[in-house]
Amino acid sequence: MAGHKVLGIVGSPRRNGNTAILVETVLEAARARGASTEKVFLADLDIAPCDACRACVESGECVHRDAMDELFPQMFASDVWVLGTPVYWWGASAQFKAFLDRWYSLSQRSEDKARFRGRKLILVAPMGDDTPETARHVVGMMADVARYLEAELFATVLAPGASDRGDVLQMPSVLEAARRAGQEAVS
Repeated sequence: MAGHKVLGIVGSPRRNGNTAILVETVLEAARARGASTEKVFLADLDIAPCDACRACVESGECVHRDAMDELFPQMFASDVWVLGTPVYWWGASAQFKAFLDRWYSLSQRSEDKARFRGRKLILVAPMGDDTPETARHVVGMMADVARYLEAELFATVLAPGASDRGDVLQMPSVLEAARRAGQEAVS
């Protein structure tokens, strides 16, 4: 459906790796349905980690002035967020976790938290391990965050066994799941 905006966020330091491929696959499918898309690479951005200073509890704003000042407006101008992270040691990449932790600053005031309500989130997570269960903490974290923020974890695309660059290109069922997520998110 035309008019939808989809933002892809790649949380892998590998610019042309499996995470980037899966995010792009979702975006391509959304574009084929008339959506406009953008993509950002967290590794290219200066995003400070949360300091747990809790200044945002008082002011509603994070004390850090960095790339999140530009990324939050991009996020809130989009209907769908494609969130990609490789599974590292049963969790999200450091780049993705720093990005996600900074959402806390916008969850402290109801008017800011409301901006997350109804957003569709698509999680893509390749992993070297062959067992999808290895991604349980990443999937659980995103499900809990979505529930708390009243967003919708619309689709989850896991790619077990994808550790070498480009492995997902040999996984037709994973690529199809990514395409289907992109199409259905904007239908």
